[in-house]
Amino acid sequence: MKNKIFIFLAILFAAAALCLPGKASAQMDGETLHISLMGGYLFPNNRSALDNGAVYGLGLGYNFTKNWGIEAFGYYAPSLDDDGFLPNTPAALPSRGRQYSNDVTMARLSGLYHFDTGTNFTPYVSLGVGGNWIARDRPEYRDYSSFAANAGLGFKVFFNEVVALRLEVNDTWSFRKADGARFTAPMVSAGLTFQVGANPACPDSDGDGVCDAYDKCPGTPAGYKVDADGCPLTVSITMDIKFDFDKAAVKNQYLPEVEKVADFLNAHPGSTAVVEGHTDSRGNDAYNQKLSERRAEAVRDTLTTKFGVAAGKVSAVGYGEARPIATNDTAEGRAENRRVVGVFTGTDVDN
Repeated sequence: MKNKIFIFLAILFAAAALCLPGKASAQMDGETLHISLMGGYLFPNNRSALDNGAVYGLGLGYNFTKNWGIEAFGYYAPSLDDDGFLPNTPAALPSRGRQYSNDVTMARLSGLYHFDTGTNFTPYVSLGVGGNWIARDRPEYRDYSSFAANAGLGFKVFFNEVVALRLEVNDTWSFRKADGARFTAPMVSAGLTFQVGANPACPDSDGDGVCDAYDKCPGTPAGYKVDADGCPLTVSITMDIKFDFDKAAVKNQYLPEVEKVADFLNAHPGSTAVVEGHTDSRGNDAYNQKLSERRAEAVRDTLTTKFGVAAGKVSAVGYGEARPIATNDTAEGRAENRRVVGVFTGTDVDN
């Protein structure tokens, strides 16, 4: 039996690995019916004199919103073997020359909360009440019934707007004792959920892989990479160029740095650049302001004339000595302050 349990758990994890979350092309919908077909293993507590065994379930639910829902579920575990003795029965009972079995039926009505991840992967938790019934085959054991509470957690992975893989772990706690035992039964199960009333076509007007119903940035141009909400992804790049004292010429050693920025701006549509020039504190404020502007303009001109960046994508601004990043009391600090910098952000696209 243990080997069967391990095999079943391995199948569950393999199924989960094959259905890793993807884009929001299919998700949980509100105002929809849900039908679930499940199979798994039941692990009754030792004091109930039941062996572990297969269990089968059928559920019917309704989602009021993408997050909140309600579900009625019934489970049936047939022919579970006797496993030990009930606490209030004799230590030894006659076998009567046969193997005894027990049928377990469980029902629950639960509230569910689904966590909206913005993808086809939807975790959830459940809490509910119901009942448990055990029909015992051994004459010395009485049948059992009790009200019960139930809690579970699991996830659904939607293949499309209608069908989802569902995996769940839950436990049930009976309120009543019989023959000195209270029935509890952890369960692990997997199956399929069918979302009735959802749109299987999943309209996607801009073709970015995110359904219109969940697309927070409709009209995304073709080729743009998007996040789970359908909004274009952004990427950024930095530039830091140093200058000699009282100079505004871009030194050859910094041309690869300028070229890197140019390649980025040319590759990312919608990107713009603001080139910022700075000086150290030597000289008067007015002169340093003009010098910082010349430095920024020198880098802008290198981007546009030498590396082909469109002039309309690049602007230059000077800040004089107003924004030092190091002390102006040392030669090293002043060298750090004589700089042109920029952080450039653009929209990521497919190659």
